[in-house]
Order: sequence, then C-alpha cells, then structure tokens
Amino acid sequence: MFLTLHDLTIQLTSDNAAINQQWQQLFMGWPLADSAVTAPDMVLQLSLVEKLPPLPDSPPYFEDNLGVLAVYRGDGEMARLHYLDGALVDVPLGNQTTIPTASGFLTQQALDDGRFEDITFTSLAPLLRRRGYFLVHAFAAVRDGRALLIVGPSGSGKTTTGLSLLLAGWELLSNDVLLLKERPNGVYAFASPGAIGIRPKTLDLLPKLRDMVGDLVIEGQTDVTQALLEIVNWSEAARVTAVAFPRIEGREQSVLSPQNRAVCLAQLMAESADKWDAELLAAHMTILQKLSQQATPYTIHLGRDVERLPALLASALH
Repeated sequence: MFLTLHDLTIQLTSDNAAINQQWQQLFMGWPLADSAVTAPDMVLQLSLVEKLPPLPDSPPYFEDNLGVLAVYRGDGEMARLHYLDGALVDVPLGNQTTIPTASGFLTQQALDDGRFEDITFTSLAPLLRRRGYFLVHAFAAVRDGRALLIVGPSGSGKTTTGLSLLLAGWELLSNDVLLLKERPNGVYAFASPGAIGIRPKTLDLLPKLRDMVGDLVIEGQTDVTQALLEIVNWSEAARVTAVAFPRIEGREQSVLSPQNRAVCLAQLMAESADKWDAELLAAHMTILQKLSQQATPYTIHLGRDVERLPALLASALH
C-alpha cells in the first residue's frame, strides 16, 4: 500500500491480511500512490506474531507516564519502540543513505485493543520529523482558509466540539493526529488521515450526526468515518490562526476565554513532542513555540449549547 501524504509517499507493507485491512480502514478516503511509478520516501513494515521478540537487556531510556510506550536503544542509530500492549518497532533516527524504514512486530492484542492507529503514527513520526513534518494530537478544521486546532486529552470534549464544526460546513484537517510544517509566512497545518470514532453519548449532543450514522455502534463506540467522509471535504494546508483547549463544565452556555501563550505552549508540548527523539526535540519545540506565538490561544468552557459552538469558534479566527 502506497500512501500519498502531501509531498511524501509512504509505503505500508505487511504479509498479514488483518494488518493490511486495518490500514485500509485507517486511511479510508485518502489518496493512494501508484506503486508502479513511485519510489517511497519512507517505509513502515509490520508483521503479526504470536509473541514479541525479546527486549534488549539494558533498561529503556524513556518510559511514558501512561504505561503505553517504552523506548530502548537499538543497533546503530535506531530506537526500539515497545508498545506495552503488544508491539515492538525499530525506527531509524540518524541520517539515512537509503529509504528510511521502520519495521517491527505486533500481536493480536495490539489489534484488539485499538492501539493500531497509535502504533502506525508513532512509528512514522520520527521519519516525518526528518522531512519537516511535526505531529500534534489535535482535532483541526478550516473555515475561510484559516485553521483552528482543538487540543485536549481524551474525554475533554475535543471530538464533540470538532464534529460540531464539520456538521456546520467547516473543512476537515484532522480528527486526532495533525501534521505541522513551517512555511516562510508561518506555521501551517496539513491534513492527515485517521479514523473518527465517538462515544454514543455524543450523539445526544449532535442529533444531526445521530441521523447520519443510524445504529452503527460497535463495542460502545460509533465509527463515523465513512458517514462523515461522504459529506465532509478535506481542507488544503492552512495557516493556524487559533488554538482552543476545551474544558467540560456542564454550564448552560459555552464561553470562549483567552489563554496565556506560555500555558498554550506547555499544553501543546504535552500533546505533541516525543521526548525520546532527542535529536529533533529542539526543532519540535521551536515549531510549537512559533505556533503558540502565531495563533491566538483560547480555553473553551463547554456548555450544553453544542449547536452554538461553530459560531462561537468562528469568532476566534482572524
């Protein structure tokens, strides 16, 4: 499978049908490159195994505070990413004279636990950074050529807020994993593919969406990717003019309040930078600093008036 990601071509390869099917679902609606005429800029290769290979004898040099990822030093300029629920991927970090290739193994548990999207993008992220693209976890949408980033952890109201914008006609950039790249006139957000899943209670807040997806509910979540792609347009790259951090407060009316830029930078760092990739950490921090100075940061104090959010957030774009 050859994926066209802006000016890059990414080859995703596996000898396992289940892994290939997961990639097909993850990149639904995204342009595919012609493998017959295209040499990839980077490769991700994954195999399904019953048991992961043994870990290095030395302890990891990085462990996240969520108990999800540990990073070991591999051979040469390689990092070995151990996803604790069932994957092990070697990623090159140094300068490459050949096509950079991340390769590894995952178990059925990793597929069953819904970790596949994270494994894919976290494994590609170091390769993307070395081509000038930096990832941040955000829902991003565009109105009149201006991008708004909605940044927050799971359960903060990020997806519900973003979906309200799409239903109001905004263009889609990202549901969860967004690409940032610097251009001469500022930091731009670039669209990235990904599945869009929501909790069923969100449908109570967005009746228009409930009418679209009907009874498509799987294990407590609703996958709305296919339904949305039928009515939503992908946006071209857009300059980021606002960043909003949602906060569920149960009030009647939602309120938008200015946020401190230093706090904005700290929150962007928490939702973005891979601290284990020391070689590119300074560059990652620099683009986030420029973004926090370029875009106006806000806190969205979320109320029950979800239908009012598109108009409220449109006022934040300038």
